[in-house]
Amino acid sequence: MKICFYTQGHIGDLLLTLPFINLLIKKYPDNQYYQCVHGSGIRFHDTLITSIDGLTPSEDICGDINIPTWMCNSEYSEWKLPPGYSLEDQFTVMRFYWERIYAKHGFDIQIPDDLGLNFKSNISDSEKEIIDLFGQSDNKKVLIFNQRVKSNQTDNQDCKSYLVRISNLFPNWDFLYTNEEDIDSKLILNNNLFYTPDVFGVHECDIIHNYHLSLYCDIIAGRVGGPFMFSSMHNKNILDENKVIISQHEENPHKSDLAIFYNRKVYKAKNIHTKTTEQTFKELEKILCQ
Repeated sequence: MKICFYTQGHIGDLLLTLPFINLLIKKYPDNQYYQCVHGSGIRFHDTLITSIDGLTPSEDICGDINIPTWMCNSEYSEWKLPPGYSLEDQFTVMRFYWERIYAKHGFDIQIPDDLGLNFKSNISDSEKEIIDLFGQSDNKKVLIFNQRVKSNQTDNQDCKSYLVRISNLFPNWDFLYTNEEDIDSKLILNNNLFYTPDVFGVHECDIIHNYHLSLYCDIIAGRVGGPFMFSSMHNKNILDENKVIISQHEENPHKSDLAIFYNRKVYKAKNIHTKTTEQTFKELEKILCQ
């Protein structure tokens, strides 16, 4: 049987569903599983989809069973949270819907309480070697996701001046940023500010490359959108109690930090919640001064 998933959301919306799709694939491996590559005004790159074993990219919604995974889909409009249901993080939101999705299609799946993001780093060995070599250099590292988010759930302020300032203030740290900024190299005094594609090369989609680079970074900071989430919510980062993650997101009306955790129960890293770009860099400076 062919099962196809599709979403009307963005990259972050795709990411949140992957652990639940993975549970289904592992429990029922004899089916064929597809993810439609078209979201809301975006095409999901194949590497994001194939980071889950057994999931195949598809240009079309092609299944014998087609499952929408965006929880605002009209198909799920009648599913209301029961009184007292606690929304603690992204996992508790997803679990509410996926329990009903599984039941609707006759799948018998138990969702473990410790479910987290654990996709594979499916980039070439040569690309990994380049990232590993850079990551193992002496300086401690900060990875800054300065991309403009599509969801408009935080400011999209220009980061150029902040990046120049912080790299000059802290010469013994390496600072990496993911979204190109028009920075005059003459302003960088210490040769410690790097645009991440200058480390591992230019790729059509480099979200997985930045994730692999994040494994070597002591601090991960950025706006809560898909690229940031692929690194900041992965088990290998959030289970590291020595990591600091600065998550920039406006307040959620239900819970102020609901969107910045995948599964709060398994979280060991230190997470600092900020609301603006200015606040993010102020918090980063505080940490680096310690």
